[in-house]
Amino acid sequence: MSLFGGKKRTVRPDYTGLQVQTASSALPIPIVYGTNRIAPNIIWSDGFQTHAQRGKTAGGKGGGRHGVTGYTYSTWIMFGLAEGPVQGIGEVFSGQSVTPFPTNFLSLIPGDTPQQPWGPALARYPAAALPYNGTAYLASPDFDLGSSATISSIAFEVVGRLAGTAGPLGQDADPAALISDFLTNAQYGVGLPASALSGAALFGASRDASYQTYCAALGLGLSPALTDAETANSILARWLRLTNSAAVWSGARLRIVPYGDQVVTGVTHTGASVTYVPDVAPVYDLTDDDVLAAEGDDPVRVARSDPYGLPNVQRVECSDRSHGYTATTVEARDQGAIERYGLKVAGTITAREICALSIGRLVAQLALQRALYIRNTYTFRLSWEFCLLEPMDVVTLTDPGLGLARTPVRITAIEEDEDGLLTITAEEFPRGTATAAAYPTVGATGSAVDRDRAPAPVNAPLIFEPPAALTGGVAQVWIAASGANADPYWGGANVWVSRDGASFVEIGTITDAARQGVLAADLPAPAGPNPDRASTLAVDLSRSGGTLASASEADARDGVTLALVGQELVSFATATLTAPHVYALTYLERGLSGSPAGAHPAGTAFTRLDEAVFRYSVPAAYIGTPLTVKLQAFNIFGGAVQDLATCTAYTVTPIGSGRSGPVAETLAVGSGPDLGLASQAATRSDDFGLASDPYPNFLDLGLASS
Repeated sequence: MSLFGGKKRTVRPDYTGLQVQTASSALPIPIVYGTNRIAPNIIWSDGFQTHAQRGKTAGGKGGGRHGVTGYTYSTWIMFGLAEGPVQGIGEVFSGQSVTPFPTNFLSLIPGDTPQQPWGPALARYPAAALPYNGTAYLASPDFDLGSSATISSIAFEVVGRLAGTAGPLGQDADPAALISDFLTNAQYGVGLPASALSGAALFGASRDASYQTYCAALGLGLSPALTDAETANSILARWLRLTNSAAVWSGARLRIVPYGDQVVTGVTHTGASVTYVPDVAPVYDLTDDDVLAAEGDDPVRVARSDPYGLPNVQRVECSDRSHGYTATTVEARDQGAIERYGLKVAGTITAREICALSIGRLVAQLALQRALYIRNTYTFRLSWEFCLLEPMDVVTLTDPGLGLARTPVRITAIEEDEDGLLTITAEEFPRGTATAAAYPTVGATGSAVDRDRAPAPVNAPLIFEPPAALTGGVAQVWIAASGANADPYWGGANVWVSRDGASFVEIGTITDAARQGVLAADLPAPAGPNPDRASTLAVDLSRSGGTLASASEADARDGVTLALVGQELVSFATATLTAPHVYALTYLERGLSGSPAGAHPAGTAFTRLDEAVFRYSVPAAYIGTPLTVKLQAFNIFGGAVQDLATCTAYTVTPIGSGRSGPVAETLAVGSGPDLGLASQAATRSDDFGLASDPYPNFLDLGLASS
């Protein structure tokens, strides 16, 4: 019977095709400007495949045999992304993991018009190889479906149209160019003629006063991902609100005029300096003589908002690009208004096209100031002689009855009746309220959790065959391991064993990091019988990130704090922290279980023998048989398992010291004590069964690497 034998169990595939959960034929094709995260839609799949996974099967007294333990699956697939062309893919969000775009098994077809069909599909599935003109998609001939034949929650960071033309890091789109493309693009745009946006549409009367210059000076950049059906009017109105501007028809042309009322100088994402100079000179100075009013009526009517009803807190919900585009709310407050009128919170502005929190904070401040400080609304009538006036123009009003003396107001609406008379609606124009300083903004703390992060391999482990006093007479091999460099993502290791060094079987799992380290100073030989009160055992556990705690002297005598120093078994009572992960151990019990009590130089291996140590009972038939051991690391989530082929191989030959004990065995064979630790060609005089260290003068872990 095999050491790892057992009854054979037949494992069959559970699935014969992709379990589709994310495909739909009724979704609109997203439009992505700048850089944003979107979920894909499956547009084609074929070539489903099964892959047998081999390992230790359950059953049998010896713990099972090597065979098929299950299946994983893969498929040919195409993920629809967005209107093309797109510039690229940044990160991939799968489940709770964030990884760079895997160009080795996913291909991006950018969405040109026209574009060729995907080459591999054209060769293998020519009937399904469609060009998908104008649609960007991802394709793979071997997409991993895991063991459930399903696609987990997945999203991609799409670098879309106009990405890199604005924003603090150059990842967003210039709002002026964005709106121009949205309104005029022949493929997916609104259909507005390009001539309607020429000249003054984006640049105003002068370039310095243009909408584009205003956005650049303030550092405003947007990254909208239009994934749902929505009217173009509501989309455009939202973008204009976020950029503190308004759209105005001027004859047959559409103008976009910022509310900005002061000179603003900024630095673009390319490092160039840019200055916005507002065009707010009054067009007319209007008096009561210019205003039309019936006898007995007020020439100018005014409506004033109640300050107790005005908001003094404005919140904006953004997408935090630095934390996986999670929804994050930033807010602006006016503390003076809060203290005077009480807390009044405005409705939250949803702006997922803002992916930089600094932009979101600026937008919130501008919206708050506009809502809080523009309180008066004026209404008056003018004759047709003033027909050249347009919304967003600034005029002054003089009305002694209202106490107005060349008071500037901004026109917001003009209505013309059948007689050519104009009804004007205007708002007060307090200079400075349409401009805000940029303040630092802190979003979510921490970082995104990557469940697929590869762990560090194990530190050189301790493979130790303890004496009978520690095993109750059972022949065992103990293995202590930890993650290299105290890697916080190291979650443990699968233990694999081979008798021929080629075919490995899994015998168990290490789930706790052992407290491994080295002596930080020389340890002298004990001067007398236990306890050793004169010596201090200085240990450095930095490589494993281990910690030690004090115990009672009775615990030390009973071996509760048992540790292995070189080949000597010791225990301690007091552990004093002297530096991070460095301890001074005192009240020592030396030479326990018949191990040799002697001097140990600095750099000698130290391992705490506790519940983190993996214990394997060796069958009698394999006493004296050389075994090869590999420790396959995995991360704290149980994933990202290390490739077994890359694991270091260690050799050990069990001698059954747990049955006979090292002292009895020494008397029987007439040789030095050997606790059955992993052997290597050369050993030191104080080895006590531990192999010499491949790193001289640093650490002796009792192993031989292949």
